[in-house]
Amino acid sequence: MRLNSYCLCCHINKQEEQIRDFSDEEKKLTYMRHIFRRLSQPEEDDCSPSLAAEFEKYFSSFWNVRSKDYTDIKKEFNLLMMDLEEKLRISIRSQKDPLQKALVYARTGNYIDFAALSHVKKEEMLSLMDEASSDTLDAAEYDQFCKELKSAHSLVYLTDNCGEIVLDKLVVEFLMEKFPHLNITVIVRGLPFANDATMEDAQMCGLTNLVPVIGNGSDVGGTWLPHISSESRSIIENADVILAKGQGNFETLHGCHLNIYYLFLCKCLWFMRMFHAEKFQGMFVNENRIPTEE
Repeated sequence: MRLNSYCLCCHINKQEEQIRDFSDEEKKLTYMRHIFRRLSQPEEDDCSPSLAAEFEKYFSSFWNVRSKDYTDIKKEFNLLMMDLEEKLRISIRSQKDPLQKALVYARTGNYIDFAALSHVKKEEMLSLMDEASSDTLDAAEYDQFCKELKSAHSLVYLTDNCGEIVLDKLVVEFLMEKFPHLNITVIVRGLPFANDATMEDAQMCGLTNLVPVIGNGSDVGGTWLPHISSESRSIIENADVILAKGQGNFETLHGCHLNIYYLFLCKCLWFMRMFHAEKFQGMFVNENRIPTEE
């Protein structure tokens, strides 16, 4: 997805917020000048998630501050969703179309995003899960998704964050039931970034016991094709169908014209504007049939 004024301003605001309480005003000014220069001279393959990863490294180096450790909070939200897993599995199985309901729950879990949201609350997560019990996917897009999977040989599932990876596991389970012929590969982040799901999270929730799971070799919060591993890129580009979770995957992949179905919540002003959506409204859209213009 191309950089836009909303994303540029968001980066500036987030960087200023990070240093707001620091006392050295001259050093703060030097830091922000670097941010402004970098944003004013974007490179061809820059995207918002790649810049976020770059700025995190620069912040740590410039201020001699360690990057925030999300290990404990990731485990906390993984355990929260693992505690709900069996209850949700029973609820999903009781539905007329279990796969659709599993996808709805997985989409709702996209709320667990410490990079996009300043405050992620367990109570709001649980409330959104309750509301999801009556939610659905775009009917036409879901019908096309299922139609394609009937004849597809391979599906790649691109995960997003901790916690919601437990719900991704449920989706994989019901994909395997509905399309037993399908070869499914799950791709997680190759290196830690914020609360993004890595191999450790996939192992913790048992996803690695179901299907092959690989890391993409990158610490960018998405699937930045020019900079992921050659193995991951080959698997993605040769897949019949790709299911991509989260705004970060949309931001890094939109425009590639692969057969990608994006599943996410609108969590920022740009996505709300782009999809004419309310905050936390769910989307299920195909890369080649995006119904809006940027």
